[in-house]
This record gives sequence, structure tokens and C-alpha cells, in this order.
Amino acid sequence: MKSRAEISKLLIFVLAVSSVAIVIACQTAQLAPYTKFENDTQVPRISLDEAKKDYDAGNAIFVDSRAEIAFLQEHVKGAINITSLTDDKLASLPRGKKIIVYCS
Repeated sequence: MKSRAEISKLLIFVLAVSSVAIVIACQTAQLAPYTKFENDTQVPRISLDEAKKDYDAGNAIFVDSRAEIAFLQEHVKGAINITSLTDDKLASLPRGKKIIVYCS
């Protein structure tokens, strides 16, 4: 039978190896390439079901692009309000998530 010290060392080793594997997996995840669209008709559209599925899975955020007053009256739970895109606002968006923008 193994002693507590041996079991503790084994547990620490397993946790360390698991942590390294997770870090490597996260670093190799690929983000979708940035695409600048010439006009609104080129922006991909998704269904409400697909948007909800991505959001519920933690893979997306909602951005409400309406005026602040409309946002304050009613908005999708968890959405953030951005009416004009500045460098500061762009930098505040989480990396590695799909950005789902909606308006009226």
C-alpha cells in the first residue's frame, strides 16, 4: 500500500501534467481570421437559435448597437452597448469569442 506522501506526490504530478496539457491546448486554439467587409450586405447573418446556442455555450457575446436610451429600456440579457466603435471599445471586447451584433 502506498503512503500518503507517495499518493500526494502522484496527485501533484498528475495535476501538473494536466495543467501543462490544458495550457498547450489553449495556446494552439485558432481564432477566426479578421475580415473587413466592404458593406453591410457582406456581413454574415445567423439565426436566433444559432446566436443563443453560441452565447449559452460561452462562445459568443452580444453587442447591442442601438442608442443608449433604447438599450437602457430593453436589451438582451448579458449584452453590452456599443453605438460607435472606437479603439478603446474594440480593445474591451473579449478575445476568442464570436461577436454577435444586433440592432432594432
